[in-house]
Amino acid sequence: MSKLAIDGGQPILDRAIAYPWPKQRPEWSERVLRQLKSGQLSIYDRSGVVAEFEDAWSMAHDVPFSLVTNSGTAALHSAFYGVGLGPRDEVLCPSYTFFATSASLFQLGALPVLVDSKPDGSFDVEAAAQLITDRTKAIVITHMWGLPCDMDAIVAFTQRHGLALIEDCSHAHGATYGGRPVGTFGDAAAWSMQTQKLVAAGEGGVMCTSSREVYDRAQLLGHFNKRAMKEMDPEGELYPYSVTGHGLKYRAHPLAIAFAVGQVAELASWVKGKQGFAGEIAELFTRIEGIIPLTLSTGDRISAHYALLFEADPDVIPGGRDWLVAACNAEGLDDLDIPKATSPLHTLHLFQNPISPVTTYDRPCIRARFPVADRLAARTFKISVPCAPAGYEEEDEQYLTAVRAVVEKVANHLSGSAMRGQG
Repeated sequence: MSKLAIDGGQPILDRAIAYPWPKQRPEWSERVLRQLKSGQLSIYDRSGVVAEFEDAWSMAHDVPFSLVTNSGTAALHSAFYGVGLGPRDEVLCPSYTFFATSASLFQLGALPVLVDSKPDGSFDVEAAAQLITDRTKAIVITHMWGLPCDMDAIVAFTQRHGLALIEDCSHAHGATYGGRPVGTFGDAAAWSMQTQKLVAAGEGGVMCTSSREVYDRAQLLGHFNKRAMKEMDPEGELYPYSVTGHGLKYRAHPLAIAFAVGQVAELASWVKGKQGFAGEIAELFTRIEGIIPLTLSTGDRISAHYALLFEADPDVIPGGRDWLVAACNAEGLDDLDIPKATSPLHTLHLFQNPISPVTTYDRPCIRARFPVADRLAARTFKISVPCAPAGYEEEDEQYLTAVRAVVEKVANHLSGSAMRGQG
């Protein structure tokens, strides 16, 4: 049996491997060059490639209004402002998520109230129900790692309590629940288009909504002057502010959107392609006793597999999750990763000591315990899932070959160690 690299052996891979993303189709690069040559490096209204992207996004999600922004964080801020959140309002938020899911609420003077998760990382409405107060106005959920939350339960919860619903879909481009795209169940939704996201602009975001009022308010927040003056309802009470907005600018860079716009048409096929690969990777890792996949698609919940999340049982695997990831990394599989950026929000100073530029808080964000989020943080690791884009089959197969080789070596080592221990 080959000695593991972490123990001083020879790595099984001759070079470090991570899943290459985003892909680089010639037509996407050509679109960026055409935009550059056009001289249109700022788009002040809803026209050109910005309008093209928003129309494609709205069509893909069957919603009337999409708004491109310069980041997913800006898209979330726009959604929160769009639904009318402000000082003294409380918003139920998952603790198990990236902090941008709720951090922009502090800019509005609203307070995120943290909620524990279900074992797969999705929003737990039963935990949320214990935290509703007279100030609760909305919930924000994250479709973590691309797996849709239980939207039947969540929509029923918001309707029962009269709450607005914002979906953070930054991991979940193209994911569906009951055949319906995520991002279409609530009052507003937001996606990131940062480099690692399935639709990648480098930096960028998009908000969508079926509400004209939400759309108009979101434009006022970050798209003042030409766009807001053309797009906002001229009879609306906020229209006089369209010239100036509120002092923020959230317009996206046209070169980024030019790179991303061609990806929208491929999104459905990428999500479909990921399903088989996710199953294969899950089968590989579950050869290691004590490994459980948490975010595979189930029934009506079709994951976009931003990443596939696993739990490692420290009572079964010597050294637990941290040892396993270090061992695979040492063999050259750099893609295997502990999701540090998604450290539960209740462990972060901002949520332990909330502060806002526009108000002073008299209540805490943290009002419960978070055993599930803590368990996820202590035990989980993630890995990228190929999406089978046409023309990149060889590249995807090279990645999968590397994953197979590393996992097989580590699994053989662990099973051999277990047999020696029994002997």
